[in-house]
Amino acid sequence: MRNTFLSLSKMTKAGLFICLFGTTIGFAGCSSGDDTVSPTNGGGSSSVSDKAVRNGKGSYFIAVKSDNGTEYIMQTNSLTAGNLDIRNNIMELPQTEYTWMFNNHNAIGMVYQQQFAGLGYGLRWTSDEAQFSKLGEFRIDTRFSNYGFFNGQLLTSVGGQVSADGKRNDGATFVFWNITNNGVKLDHTKTIWTEDITGNGQQVTFSSIIDNGDGTFLTAMVQSAFHQTGTGDGSSVGEVKYPDSVWVAKMDKDLNVLKVYRDNRISYAAGQYRSQVLHEVFKTNDGTVYVFSNAFNTATTRKAGALRIKKGAEEFDKDYYFDIQTSADGYKFRRVWYITDSKFLLEIYNEKNINTMTAGHQFAIVDMASKKFTWLSGIPAKNLITSGAETGGVPMYADGVIYLPITQFGQDAAIYQVNPETGVATKGISIKGVTEIRTLGKLN
Repeated sequence: MRNTFLSLSKMTKAGLFICLFGTTIGFAGCSSGDDTVSPTNGGGSSSVSDKAVRNGKGSYFIAVKSDNGTEYIMQTNSLTAGNLDIRNNIMELPQTEYTWMFNNHNAIGMVYQQQFAGLGYGLRWTSDEAQFSKLGEFRIDTRFSNYGFFNGQLLTSVGGQVSADGKRNDGATFVFWNITNNGVKLDHTKTIWTEDITGNGQQVTFSSIIDNGDGTFLTAMVQSAFHQTGTGDGSSVGEVKYPDSVWVAKMDKDLNVLKVYRDNRISYAAGQYRSQVLHEVFKTNDGTVYVFSNAFNTATTRKAGALRIKKGAEEFDKDYYFDIQTSADGYKFRRVWYITDSKFLLEIYNEKNINTMTAGHQFAIVDMASKKFTWLSGIPAKNLITSGAETGGVPMYADGVIYLPITQFGQDAAIYQVNPETGVATKGISIKGVTEIRTLGKLN
C-alpha cells in the first residue's frame, strides 16, 4: 500500500490525470511502535486511516515535508517539550505545496495548480478526542489566487475570467464554500466584471480577504493589462500600468463594491511568487487595518512600506506612512504574518534585486504603531537556511511566543522560539526526518 500510494502522489505532482479529472486518492498514516517504518525509506507497509492522525494528541498542527517530497500532518500537545520524529504520529497528504488556513477548530489546506483546478483538504480538531479528523477533500474548478474566511465561510477568487460570449476577460470569479461536519462544500459561485471598478481601464486581481465583521470585507486590488480575449485559463498579474498606487475595495456578501480606498504613497498590496499573489492586508486586534506593499514591481518608484485604515474610516490615514524598506537596510520583504497587537513578522528577501523566485531567509519584527523595526537574532545566516524557498516555513504566534520553523543546511527541521518584544530567537525542538516544516498552527 505504501509504495503504491507514493507512486500515485508523484503522479499528482506532475499534474497528470488526477489534476484534470479530480480522482480521489487514499489517505495513509504510519503506526507507532517497533513495526513503524520511516516514510522516507520506501519499505514495509503501514496502516491506512481516514479518521485521525495516528496516535496524535493535542491542538498544535504541524505540516511537514520529508526528503522524498511527500507531505504529512503531525500533531502534538507541545512545541517545546521533546524532539519529534516523522516516523510517529503522522497523516500522509495526497498532494504537495499546501497553503493552510486556520479558523477556530478547522484547518483548510489548498494546492494552487496554475492552469489546473485547485485542490483542497480539510481537517478538524475535536477537543473531546484531542485529535484531528479528516473533513474531506474538495476541488476548486475555477482555480484560485486569493482566499480567506468571510461570514463563517471560506472564500476563494481568481481573476482574468472570460464571459460566456467570449467578449470580455476581466471577470473575477468568487467561490463561497461552507465548512460543515460533512466536509467543505460548494455554496455558490459569482463572477463580477472588474474593468471599471477604479476607472483606470485595467482588469483586477484581488489579494487578501479581511472580514470586517459587519457583512463586508476588504480586499486589495492589483490592476494589470488584459490577457487576449478568448484565451481562457485565467490570469494573475499582467503588465501593470500604474505601479505607484494602491487600491483596496470594500465589498458586501453580494460582491457589490461599496467603497474604494486609494493612495499613491505605496505600490499595490500584493506580493508575488510565480503566478500566485501573496497577501499583504491584515487586521489587528483593535480593528486597525494595515495595508503593506513590498514594491515587488520593478517599475515602481515607491519603497516597500505600509499605510493604515483606522477602524471604521472611509479613507487611508493621511498622517500614517511607514517606510519599511529603508529600515530594512534597503531590502524588500517577501511575506508578512500578523503576530499580535500592532506587531508583524516580516520575511525579507536575501537580495535587493528580486524576482518571483528570490528566496527570503532574513526576518524582522515590525511594530506598526511605533514604526519600530527589529532584525531577528539567534537564527542561522540567510545562506545556511534551506526552508521557505517557496510557500513553506509559515510561522505561528501562540502562548506569547513566535514559533518560527527553519531548516538549516544538512540538519533536521527545527522550531525556533522568538521573543516578539526583543526579536531574540532560541532554537527549540527539531523533527527527525523532516526537510521542511511547511506550516505551524494551533486549533481550538
